[in-house]
Amino acid sequence: MRKEKYQQMIYERMQAEFQQWGERDCILEQELYFFLHSLKGTAGTIGLSEISSISSEKIAPLEESGKKEWETSEWQEYLAPLIEGLDFYTKNVEVSHGENVEPSFAKLKPKKDFILVIDDDIAFMTFMKDLLEKEGYAVIIAHNGQRGLELIYEIKPAVVFLDIMLPDINGFTILEDIVNKVKKERMIVAMISENDSRANQIRAYDMGALDFIAKPIDQEILLSYISNRLMYKKALERSIIMDELTQLYNRKYMNTSLQQLIQQFERKEEPFVVAIVDLDYFKKVNDTYGHLVGDEVLQSFAALVKKVTHEQDISCRYGGEEFVLLLPNSTTDDASHVLEQLREAMAQKLFSAKGEEFQVTFSAGIAQATKENLHPEKLLEEADQALYFAKQSGRNRTITFGSHVEDVKHRLKVTIIVVDDVYVVREMITNYFTAWQPNEKYEIEVLEFSDGVSFLQSDWYVPDGKYIILLDGMMPIMDGLDVLKKLRENHSSNNVLVSMLTGRKSEEHILRALELGANDYIVKPFDIQEVSERILRLINRLYG
Repeated sequence: MRKEKYQQMIYERMQAEFQQWGERDCILEQELYFFLHSLKGTAGTIGLSEISSISSEKIAPLEESGKKEWETSEWQEYLAPLIEGLDFYTKNVEVSHGENVEPSFAKLKPKKDFILVIDDDIAFMTFMKDLLEKEGYAVIIAHNGQRGLELIYEIKPAVVFLDIMLPDINGFTILEDIVNKVKKERMIVAMISENDSRANQIRAYDMGALDFIAKPIDQEILLSYISNRLMYKKALERSIIMDELTQLYNRKYMNTSLQQLIQQFERKEEPFVVAIVDLDYFKKVNDTYGHLVGDEVLQSFAALVKKVTHEQDISCRYGGEEFVLLLPNSTTDDASHVLEQLREAMAQKLFSAKGEEFQVTFSAGIAQATKENLHPEKLLEEADQALYFAKQSGRNRTITFGSHVEDVKHRLKVTIIVVDDVYVVREMITNYFTAWQPNEKYEIEVLEFSDGVSFLQSDWYVPDGKYIILLDGMMPIMDGLDVLKKLRENHSSNNVLVSMLTGRKSEEHILRALELGANDYIVKPFDIQEVSERILRLINRLYG
């Protein structure tokens, strides 16, 4: 379900809570604490990061079991940022659900990075624009601070030259406003000024500028500076999207690239294929020869992938010994040919360790993009199912999704139980896992409970069943740790695995949960898709 629905529910819940509190003379501090604690985790989970951040800040000085009485004026003043945000949402909800207005620079696709010059000196701006455009850079100029700010958010420049003295806003004020965006976008900001006093330089660096450049500027030094900083920026961005060990792309880049291929298919119906490759019995390699040898195997396999695949293909390390290949403008036959070349190359590769020689094979699953499966999860799921059949068929082979004749005869049942007192979180998790199909191997059933007492008193347990329990650590009727303690008195980890959902990040709380028998813990706010991957690992653990 769309996050917008849950965000609306959060705002409606906030509004109802504030209205109910407003009808009373005062509220207890513990009520305020539990409200903020719940809001912090839930809001962050469904994309309301600012609300989550404010809640974290406001909850810090409060006592979990505080009995202090807060009058209406006191809690309204304390929660003013949240109340203001709620009022704004209420007034603008229809606008926020409308169509997005494309920024004026959104369609520009320069061959080189944007460079933004914010300065009120027309002669200097003209000089910078002419000089840099001759070198092939795309240069945008802003003659005042307000326009400069707008362009920073519209075009996301790679480099910003920011003068201190501007007619409307001081350059330091602009720097203060954009410092978080600078870090997030890895933007190069250089303050420029005729006044290169020691105080100005120190202030610029302290506030987050990467450089301070004094006017007048030497042309050759300026060009070398830009080239140097852009190379640094590209190297940094490359390190963020590359897997350090194999030097293939990482999972984050794979997700982005897969979305782009889907968009191209939607626009032009350009075919593409997703393949998941898994090295056979890789755990045995690590156990027998050690992890250093295992790393060598992964690096050697990655080198073969680079050698066999085409320039347009996108090769990624998916995790551990699993890899994903995205093959644009390809059919399943094309992908099968590439993977067969890779299989033959891998079969000829001999590894040596502890005086022995050994070989490593792989299994692979292929999924072709169609109008019916055009979603990242669906494509990866189909490729994963094909991989599963490749392994079931004896490994060291490639299978295309849909080509297998036999289905899984017996699906293994797993019951996921959600115990959380927050309705939004509980419904979001329940709906997600109700529709979730990790692969054809498992049948998923989902149960939900709003508190620990009703859960423990229900007849949820069947002796032959397999269970994964997502248990909220903080609930008003019965604390999650107490529920866990009671649970472990009757059920072991052989068929009941427990993952604690907690907003408490202290090591003491986490250690206590693990001591009482929790098998995993998930810190709120969390990404539901990342949680599903952890749940799948727990399911595999249940069935050995």
